Amino acid sequence: MESVPEDARFAISDFMLFHLEQDILLYTNKEVSALVQLAANELTKFHGDVFTFFLAWLRVNRKTRYSMDFIMEKRYTTEDTNGAYEFDEYLRLMYFLFNEEYISENDMYASAAESKNFTDTWLYLSLHFICSLRYTDLSRIYHPDLAGAPEDVIRRIQNDEFTDSEARLILLSITERMCMLPFTPNKTASNNGIGSVKFHIPTSCEVHFGKLFALAEAHWRIAGQTDDPLIRKITTYEDISRYMGEEIGELFLESDFRSRSATKSYLQIVYLLSDEVLGVKGPRLKGYILAALARSHKGSYGEFAATTFEYLKDAKLSGLTPEFVAFELLERGVLSSVPSMLLKMITEEKYNDLSVKAQTALVKAVGLTPLEIENTAAMIEQGSRNAKLVVQEVVSSGVDILTALHNLGNGDAFSKEPDCLCLCTAMGRNCPYADRKQCIGCQYEINTKSTLYLLVSEYNRYYDLFRKVSDSLEKNKYKKLATEIALPKLSEMLAVIKENYGEEAFHEYENFIKENLRQ
Repeated sequence: MESVPEDARFAISDFMLFHLEQDILLYTNKEVSALVQLAANELTKFHGDVFTFFLAWLRVNRKTRYSMDFIMEKRYTTEDTNGAYEFDEYLRLMYFLFNEEYISENDMYASAAESKNFTDTWLYLSLHFICSLRYTDLSRIYHPDLAGAPEDVIRRIQNDEFTDSEARLILLSITERMCMLPFTPNKTASNNGIGSVKFHIPTSCEVHFGKLFALAEAHWRIAGQTDDPLIRKITTYEDISRYMGEEIGELFLESDFRSRSATKSYLQIVYLLSDEVLGVKGPRLKGYILAALARSHKGSYGEFAATTFEYLKDAKLSGLTPEFVAFELLERGVLSSVPSMLLKMITEEKYNDLSVKAQTALVKAVGLTPLEIENTAAMIEQGSRNAKLVVQEVVSSGVDILTALHNLGNGDAFSKEPDCLCLCTAMGRNCPYADRKQCIGCQYEINTKSTLYLLVSEYNRYYDLFRKVSDSLEKNKYKKLATEIALPKLSEMLAVIKENYGEEAFHEYENFIKENLRQ
């Protein structure tokens, strides 16, 4: 402090002697924030700068309870309790909530099975890392279907007997309803032209959320509180530490969990890191990608934080890579053959045509006549040829294929249907069919898992209309729509699931379709 002018030392000493209520080293973040606010009001800008420098010097050279640094600007601090969480805070909480090794080492599923409060806290906090919904919308998420008594579900999860397939089916029962029965955000419900609530679970987190939703529903049924929503709002340090333990609770010692800050972090943290910290522009990344990374990371939190920063830095400085885009497409749940063909062309990997046997298995299961099966199989073959023509068109157009695929995997390829994506918009082009009101059947349509539910619904609608009308021409129209558009698309999606997501996921979706298609 020798270089600090005498008048500044006097002013700062006088300020601290008047306001300090205890040793400054013992001040918490909240208390030191209030002290800096007083300094901003009472000290000059220069004296305030010296004071904040002194606080930062103490934090580095002494053991302090506070962990924040401040900058004087226009007589207020830059800390904003409604702003996004700091990157390290955000990553640490994400690691505790999602990392498979941490969850296993701390028997968190067993603890959730034993305690409704543990489950509800874990689920509420976790949802802020995969979506940006307000609580008024989180509380409206549909209840899942339980395949068994709630006590049995809890016991099986506690004993690690609940399979991944069962967990995915639990989640499937929710996401299906979110697609079939969409609702608009509560805050803008009175406005026209507002899109429905988006609820996307990344593929690598499906089992995790399936278990959490299964436990939450089981506890909810046992409690018998039918008027209460499935998702409970739990935010205070006292509740979080009591329900989930001090290691997680201490993250909120200075400030309770702030839903608004978590939402801002979900929407902004990667943007801030790429644009402000790295100082470069590049492809945007969705917030849920970090949750997907946290789920599969092996090692400690420190290693996870370092790996994640390097991962994001490499993604921005080195540009997109085929491996990263493939990861995005899988996490988004893209189920069309065109992106698979394009990606394999980029990596010079041989593309194997989707198995005709796999694609026609569903057709044979829905009660069609041999002639109808033959016609539908022909449409599937035609669809494969059309997909290859689209791939040739994309390659010859000169567009950046990797960026277009990234736009698909990132969900930035909007279409006229809320549940599918568009290859044209992914390439930065306008829709060539401006007069059409929907995308189903278009050669540029890119299917996702959400599209699958829509197609099942459309097939059933065509089936019901076929049964209802008496005019032969009308009957033939609806029959063709069901067997030559909806069924071939569903068959293609099942084949892509089998190739990209594995046999287990294939059988889950195959059974779902068979159980829900009208026959």
